[in-house]
Amino acid sequence: MKLIIAEKPELGRAIAQALNLNGQEHNGVIAGKDYTVIWAYGHLMGLKQPEQYDEKYAAWNLQDLPIYFEHWQLVPSKGKEKRLQQIESLIAGADEIIHAGDPDDEGQFLIDEILEYSRNTHPVYRVLINDNTPSEIQKSFRDLKPNAGFTSIGSAAYARAVSDLIVGVNYSRLFGLSLHRKGLSVGRVQTPTLGLVVNRDYQIEHHVQQTYFELTASVRAGGETIALNFKPGQELLDGGKYITDRSVMEQVQAGIPDVTEGTVTKRKAVIKPPLPFNLVKLQAFMNQKYNLSVSRTLEITQLLRDQYRAITYNRSDCQYLKEEHYNEAPQLVGGLLQRLQLDIPVDYSIKSDCFNDANVTAHHAIIPTNAEFDLSKLDNDTRAVYLEIAKRYIIQFLPPVLYEITRIDDPVTGGILEGESYDLLDPGFSAFYPAAQKKKTSLSNLPAGIHSCELLESEILEKHTVPPKRYTQATLITDMTSISKYVADEKIKKLLKEKDKGKKGENGSIGTPATRDKIIETLLKRGYVREEGKYLLSTQLGRDFYNLLPDDIKKADMTALWWSIQEDIKAGRATVQDMTSSVLDSFKQHLQADYSKVHLDPGSSGREKIGACPLCGKPVYENKNAFSCSGYRDGCKFALWKNNKFFAAFGKSITKSCAKALLSADRRCRVTGIKNKKGTGTYTADFIMEIKNGKNGYPSFKLEFPQKKG
Repeated sequence: MKLIIAEKPELGRAIAQALNLNGQEHNGVIAGKDYTVIWAYGHLMGLKQPEQYDEKYAAWNLQDLPIYFEHWQLVPSKGKEKRLQQIESLIAGADEIIHAGDPDDEGQFLIDEILEYSRNTHPVYRVLINDNTPSEIQKSFRDLKPNAGFTSIGSAAYARAVSDLIVGVNYSRLFGLSLHRKGLSVGRVQTPTLGLVVNRDYQIEHHVQQTYFELTASVRAGGETIALNFKPGQELLDGGKYITDRSVMEQVQAGIPDVTEGTVTKRKAVIKPPLPFNLVKLQAFMNQKYNLSVSRTLEITQLLRDQYRAITYNRSDCQYLKEEHYNEAPQLVGGLLQRLQLDIPVDYSIKSDCFNDANVTAHHAIIPTNAEFDLSKLDNDTRAVYLEIAKRYIIQFLPPVLYEITRIDDPVTGGILEGESYDLLDPGFSAFYPAAQKKKTSLSNLPAGIHSCELLESEILEKHTVPPKRYTQATLITDMTSISKYVADEKIKKLLKEKDKGKKGENGSIGTPATRDKIIETLLKRGYVREEGKYLLSTQLGRDFYNLLPDDIKKADMTALWWSIQEDIKAGRATVQDMTSSVLDSFKQHLQADYSKVHLDPGSSGREKIGACPLCGKPVYENKNAFSCSGYRDGCKFALWKNNKFFAAFGKSITKSCAKALLSADRRCRVTGIKNKKGTGTYTADFIMEIKNGKNGYPSFKLEFPQKKG
């Protein structure tokens, strides 16, 4: 019997169908005359935790560091023991094994670890399947190769997994113990991701607003009134981005002739439908449009795939499809339109850019399947995710949006006056799917050629620079796919980009589609980051902790350098121990550092900072009964009690917004709706905080009444 071990159910069932196995599926196994197919459910094994080696590691002690084992063992993952035993039993009775893990590092490792754990002695062959269509699977099975030629690829993935555990276990314990703070964690991907949020917040908070000037003009040409914008030449910008000297712009304005000559050109432009989703694009889209967290979107796609078999592999980093998908489209799209009751004039002769074999990696884009299920039984979130995946696929068979762009260039001293107008000729896919709308102006009425432009008026506009926007889950997960753009070290930047060579959805990334949502969840759980509406903000704890970490831990360098060693492992130039030893040696250097004088504010647990303590200057945080100074361990006793007696005498308490106002420079909180003594009406008053007895003092309050207008 030839045993085929697939990485996941979807692939196992596709293999059984392609090989015409007529057996029924029973307990996740499909048996035919010559082949038996079984599958894993992702990784069935995980690395042994330190406390599983020795119970003493359950307690954290600096004396135990570094924690390192020469060969870090793999053990069955909790809840997956029975499946592993089932596969192990089939391996024992097989004559030959066919390894059908995904054709990437992780897919190789995932099946190799099962074979090693089962102490397999049978011949093993590798099948590399990039596409689950029957013809592609059959083609792959005609090109089996000995698995021995691929095990080094799995070893590279194992080396990364061990290295990640070495970093997580050792650095988390080192800093947690040294800083006397529970719940601290460090990670190769987690910490640079925290850095993205911290550095973005610093950019916003330290943004120095710069005033700059723009010039607009209105001209009469060909009987039309045209609005133009001035584009300065490089000599006026002087290497900058804006004109910041108003007098320079005034000189330009004064130098515009009453009549100029503008050149009008026309050209056609197409906007093609957006590509089908990969996981990151889908997570970002659902977060922006529906405010779904990235982890919730992943959870929903897993449900759609496993329970309903409604979509293809959901953790893909690819937005492209195979030629086979194009050939199968009429049947799939026709079924979708009928199931979704959509009346869309698809055209199967249109071949979208998404159909490109060369751009398909280990997985293809996320698209719907032909599975029949009751759409009405899906909850609102699940239905929304499915519909967006389906619509993004359907529009690949609609024409592009077609515009005629009319442009005018009117040279003046120091630059040009320019304008563009977009005349919609064909709405294409945008008639059925949202697309950015371009503005049409009277400029479109002018024919191409030279036109006399009579100046009607011009105006200098004063503008101000704005800081970058805060991260949302959507923008953070997107930046994780291209973190190299923030890397200053050219060598590291190059390595990160080489790592993603050939991956259209990744460009110098950290993390994987399967793990990025968990990274964001961990940052929130640890209190390094908090959510404020849809935005992610770094907490004081997150900033303090990130800032004290050594550069080689908190930057993306670790991912780049590890990838380089992994490539050497694949090529046989390095071993797993070479990589893990280098990670261990790096940790030992940090183990010698003295962190005893480093201080993490004991109150900065990721909670919102209410203000600065008026006695010692440390942050004030909210607890159950009060707004208290985080310096209480150092002797500061400042607190604003919520049920303060002075406030209570007026039937009020100190709220969060009031506490923030009292801790501001004004030390003043305006309170409305205070009942008068007769109980016949209400009034407004300002509660003023004063500090008695200086630095060892306490807050006291008085009342002031705002002056009435008029």
